[in-house]
Amino acid sequence: MSLLITGECINCGACLPECPNEAIFENRAEAEGKGLYVSENNGKDVYIISADRCTECVGHFDQPQCAAVCPVPDCCVPDPKHPEAKEALFDKAKKIHPDKALDPNLGWAGVRS
Repeated sequence: MSLLITGECINCGACLPECPNEAIFENRAEAEGKGLYVSENNGKDVYIISADRCTECVGHFDQPQCAAVCPVPDCCVPDPKHPEAKEALFDKAKKIHPDKALDPNLGWAGVRS
């Protein structure tokens, strides 16, 4: 399941450089301009997560880095419109980073198996 940024976002930008998949964009137009899908569930039109690139940091970190650095609790949350098992998220991460060594055991408790 990819994540989304809720309307509680304070637009601090802390999440943007932390995403290992470059799934976070400053606005919807920027993401869609690159041909990436953005869920209608996203809050304001600022700091958008593309479901096409979000892997909830599976393969990279124990928890999603956007949520880890966000100063607003529950601002980066699972997008119910994009349920994906941990294995599917890991496969997506491998496609995004074919030359990078990823760890299939890294992933957070929020990922549905």
